[in-house]
Amino acid sequence: MLPLLVILFVVSYGILTMLVFEQGQTIESQRSLIREMLKDSTQLATLKGKLARDDSKRTHDKAAARDDEKDAAPDTSTSGNPAAGAKRSEKEGKRPGKSAHATKEAPEKPAADLEDVRRSTRVI
Repeated sequence: MLPLLVILFVVSYGILTMLVFEQGQTIESQRSLIREMLKDSTQLATLKGKLARDDSKRTHDKAAARDDEKDAAPDTSTSGNPAAGAKRSEKEGKRPGKSAHATKEAPEKPAADLEDVRRSTRVI
């Protein structure tokens, strides 16, 4: 009976060694895949940032070109009043689509609601 147990022990030890070896290879392959994904993610983030900068630069250039065209066109409404022209240029300098948010104030609670006369707590 002892030789059978020894053979079983050697076989199970061999299987366990093989399992540890395979797990090590799996962990290494996952580590390399994670590194590749990190490189790809970094490249993608860089590309997105570059595209966003290019897009904002392009829209900024278009807005500047429109402002130059408006400034070059004769303006009959402000020809006699220089202060009106200054007000208009301030309005043109604002970004389109950006409006000031009015904050809503919540109404205060009435004093009668703050004090509940039905419930009185007394400490002994």
